[in-house]
Amino acid sequence: DRLEGCRVLLGPVRSVLAEALVGCWLSVAAQQLRVHSSTDCDFMVRMRSGPIIEHSSRLRFAPYNFTYPALTQQLAALALDADNGTWCKVEDFNWLRAQHSPNWSLLPEAELPALVHAPEDARPAAPQVAQQAAVIEDEM
Repeated sequence: DRLEGCRVLLGPVRSVLAEALVGCWLSVAAQQLRVHSSTDCDFMVRMRSGPIIEHSSRLRFAPYNFTYPALTQQLAALALDADNGTWCKVEDFNWLRAQHSPNWSLLPEAELPALVHAPEDARPAAPQVAQQAAVIEDEM
């Protein structure tokens, strides 16, 4: 909520609400992702259902790109282990026309980020799947 110029790496969780983000880069594995009032952000996602956006613009989407040793087990625990390709099935609740929404696009192949590996010594704050997250703020 209310992040600017941040990188967020998130392991599997049930639901993510991203609100008021500007110029951020997020790698998210979740059963549901809702993005509200955000601009100029890139999302690398692995989802059970397509991401939902509202009141947002200039968002770009690509496949999930974060890994660490416990990821496979955590994806399975939330039934996210099978990549069903829904990362690109974005629904814009403010665009009800048949044409593609102008508020989001796919990240061009030439700009796809490399796979991000968590440091070997990284430890989650708690052992629960929903708590596995790393937030890295940087100058983007």
